[in-house]
Amino acid sequence: MSRMLHWGILTTLLVIILMFPFALQAELVDRIVATVNTEVITASELSCAVALNQRLGNADKDRLALEATTLDGLINRRLLVQEAHRLKFVEVTEQELSAEVENVAKRFSSDKEFGDFLAALDMTRQDLARMLGEQLLVERFVEKKVGLFVRVTREEAESYFNEHAAEFKDKRFQDVQKMISALLMEKKMGLQLAQYLAELRGRANIRVSAR
Repeated sequence: MSRMLHWGILTTLLVIILMFPFALQAELVDRIVATVNTEVITASELSCAVALNQRLGNADKDRLALEATTLDGLINRRLLVQEAHRLKFVEVTEQELSAEVENVAKRFSSDKEFGDFLAALDMTRQDLARMLGEQLLVERFVEKKVGLFVRVTREEAESYFNEHAAEFKDKRFQDVQKMISALLMEKKMGLQLAQYLAELRGRANIRVSAR
């Protein structure tokens, strides 16, 4: 399954999430907005995640709505990271972490702009690398835990093609089969991931502080 497909599913259901460890002292003075089993999500962590989401494509979204969606995504992400660590069948290398950081840096017009953005969030490149490492870990975990059981048959793709003939005017099924299969795969993955997250949430001890 392609990285583009993973990214589409995860950003749809989980948003783009910041997750990096905070020092114990910071946790003692920072307000806790949620707990996921034995781990906490702090107000500072949520604020940084919202800022990153705004910078990477959600600038027009209402701030309160974005905060709520981001917090929900943080909780989902934390659950998936915990499961990935527990099952231990995926990993991320240092070289891959460096590549992920560089991909984010390319979204900025210059190294200075990127550095200023990190400084405003009180983050270092190492903090960002840890966050992106968890993001990549979750993508791979979802692929192995959920994606391996999702399939799209030729019959399903052809049925979709026939039912949406107006969308594919003057095109043969063979010309758009891969695109349709990818679309149906993403939909199936989304449903399976939502079901899996619902199961994890049902077993987890999650508490969200009153705002």
